[in-house]
Amino acid sequence: MRKKIDKAQINTLLAALLKDYELYAPAREAGYVTFRQIRSPEEIVWDCLVTREPPKDVFLPQTEVLFSYTRGPNGLELVSNEKVQRERLVWGMRPCDAQALLVQDVVFDTSKDCDVYFANKRAMTTVVGIGCNQPLSTCFCTAVGGGPFRKDGFDLFLTDLGEAYLAEALTEKGERLLASPFFHASSKADEKAARALEKAALAHLPEAMDVKTIQQHLDQLITSPFWDEVQASCIGCGVCTLLCPVCHCFDIVDEGTAACGQRVRNWDTCQYCVYTLEASGHNPRPSGRERVRQRLMHKFDYYLVTQGKLGCVGCGRCVQLCPVNLDIRQIVNEIGAAT
Repeated sequence: MRKKIDKAQINTLLAALLKDYELYAPAREAGYVTFRQIRSPEEIVWDCLVTREPPKDVFLPQTEVLFSYTRGPNGLELVSNEKVQRERLVWGMRPCDAQALLVQDVVFDTSKDCDVYFANKRAMTTVVGIGCNQPLSTCFCTAVGGGPFRKDGFDLFLTDLGEAYLAEALTEKGERLLASPFFHASSKADEKAARALEKAALAHLPEAMDVKTIQQHLDQLITSPFWDEVQASCIGCGVCTLLCPVCHCFDIVDEGTAACGQRVRNWDTCQYCVYTLEASGHNPRPSGRERVRQRLMHKFDYYLVTQGKLGCVGCGRCVQLCPVNLDIRQIVNEIGAAT
C-alpha cells in the first residue's frame, strides 16, 4: 500500500503522533546528530544521512538498569525494568541501520533464549525508514548485501521526492500510520520517480563482495602476520564497535549494598584489553593483534556460521570516525592477497 505526504504536513503529523507514541528521531545533541527521544518535531534534523551514533541505543541502551533490589522486613524485593509503558516510534531510520536491527533480532529476540528487555522494546516499536537518495562516499551497503532503498526491517518506508514523501506500508503497524488523513493518494509518476532515485543512488555504490571467498580466506589467516600489519595503526579506542549499529557486546555489573542496589547492563567492546580478561588472570586475546582479528572474523566469518548474516551493514561509521583512519573496506580487500 502506497500513499504520499507533503513535507509541509510532516511536522503536523508528528505532533499528532506524539500524543500516542514516544518518538525517536535524528536530533542534535552535544554538537552532533544522533537518534534520541524528541518532544517536538522541530528538534528533528532532516539533512543527516548517517547519524554519528546508530539507533541501536533505542533498543539496547548504552546504560540500562535491568532490575533493582531492596531488602526489607519481608525479605528481598526485586523490581524489573523489562516492561515498556508506551508504544514507541522510530522515525527516519536508514536501510543500513534497519539491516543491523534484523541482525540484533536474531541475537536477542529468539523463541528459545529471549532477552525480554530488547524484545519488549522491539515489539512496542514502529520503525519508519527513509531511503538514501545521495549515499556518502563512505557508504558501502551494497557491498555487504544491502541497498540504499532496501525495505526489510521497516514498518513504513519513505522515499524523498523533493516536496513530498512517497510512503509504503510494509506491515500492519505501517498501515496504521498510513491511515492518517495527512497521507493522500500517490500516482504512477510518483512511483516512477522513486525508482529513478533508487537507480541513481545505486550507481554511486560498490558491487557486492564475494562473501564466501572472504570467509574462506579469513579461515586461513588465524596465525598470519597480516594481523600484525592491521593492528600496527590501531589504538584500541573501540570507536569502530561502539558506534557500529550491529555490535552489541555488553558488560553487566551489580551496584549497591546488601540492603539495596541494581543490576546494570553497559555497552562494552571486544577491542578493550580487559574485555576477555578471565578471573584467573589469563587473557585469550592479550594484544591488539587478537582483538583486531576478532572484529573482522566476527563480522565476516563467525556471523555467517551462526546466523547466516554478515555482521557489517556498510553504514561507514567506522570509516568516518576512526581516529587513525583505518578503513574496513581496504582491510577486507587486502584479505585475499594475504592468503
